[in-house]
Amino acid sequence: LLKPHRRLAFGFLGFVAVVATLDSTFTYINKLMVDTAIIPGDRDRLLGLIALYGALYVVFAAAVFGFIYCAGTLGQTVQYDLRKRLFSHMQNLSLSYYDKTPIGWMMSRVTSDSERIAELVTWGLLDVTWACMIILTASVFMLTINWQLTLVILIMIPVLVLVAAWFQKRILVNYRESRRMNSQITAQYNETINGVRVVKALNRQDANLDEFAVFTEKMRGASYKASWYSALFLPAVQLISAFGVAAVAFGGGLQVENGTMTVGAIGAFISYITFMMWPISDM
Repeated sequence: LLKPHRRLAFGFLGFVAVVATLDSTFTYINKLMVDTAIIPGDRDRLLGLIALYGALYVVFAAAVFGFIYCAGTLGQTVQYDLRKRLFSHMQNLSLSYYDKTPIGWMMSRVTSDSERIAELVTWGLLDVTWACMIILTASVFMLTINWQLTLVILIMIPVLVLVAAWFQKRILVNYRESRRMNSQITAQYNETINGVRVVKALNRQDANLDEFAVFTEKMRGASYKASWYSALFLPAVQLISAFGVAAVAFGGGLQVENGTMTVGAIGAFISYITFMMWPISDM
């Protein structure tokens, strides 16, 4: 799907990489401001770092505009191509296919499902690229500051991955069931509206309503379970992040007393922990 628009796709990924790298760079500049300018009272150094921060933020803003523009354009283009291919394919299907397949089911495939695919290959790709770059750049900066504390943080990543995998299985099962029921509800809408004269002639209003209620109740149940697990996932990530922050505060505090760690470095580490936890959970 992306192949015909690979220039736009590569531009989009390039902008995302720049944004992720600058995100980590800003945190490192904040660390330098505290350790080399604010605490020593070096006004010239502080002004120089502020100027650097401002210049990089202009680049950051341009990159954010670039990836949002590219992602939006790419998403609409992919969706257009996919729907056009689907519609063309439908012209070649046999009459028997249309006899046994509800129109609403096909409508759901062409509309909402194609939209989901377009979102996946754009914003989903954005999340994965941004997450990989954030983890990579944050790890490099943390290793530069203090490799011992970096190892403590990196140990947390497998724990978070296992927790995320546990939640993912349960969220996916219920979300897929919700999507399946959504297709059946769309089909039911279509069949009932198109056949409303037959429904009224046979006095099937109550029977149709009961059938529709079964589908909506199943979709509500599956959506509720998916939302429930998603809601539990957020505090689980925050709890793991809290352990990381505690480890940095404790270990970093001891190193500050020994003169091997700075206050700005501890602040940077805490920011990098947050940077790394969210991308992993997003992926």
